[in-house]
Amino acid sequence: MPNPHDFRTADFIFERKNVFKLFDLKTISGKSIVGSRLIESIGQANRVLLNMASDYNPSSLARSVKMYFENSDEALEVLIFKGKKMISITRDLTLSPQYYNIFMKRYIR
Repeated sequence: MPNPHDFRTADFIFERKNVFKLFDLKTISGKSIVGSRLIESIGQANRVLLNMASDYNPSSLARSVKMYFENSDEALEVLIFKGKKMISITRDLTLSPQYYNIFMKRYIR
């Protein structure tokens, strides 16, 4: 649906200790769609929840997440659900020189 007033349209609102976080949900079922799905979410919420419903190349995923933060000044977090695992990637982490190593350890472990 169109959003004529440019309000944020989050799919999920998580609350913890009176802190509310708005997430846009993107289910990933293909092999090369993460980048475009992340770009779609810009403006909907400043956090994205990626539900990984398929095997995805970890290096490609790491690059797509980093590009998302580079393309959106308002982006704060990408939360990745892979099976029973939950991985939180923040803007600060993507600025680290160790980002790719840390991402791989968290995602593959």
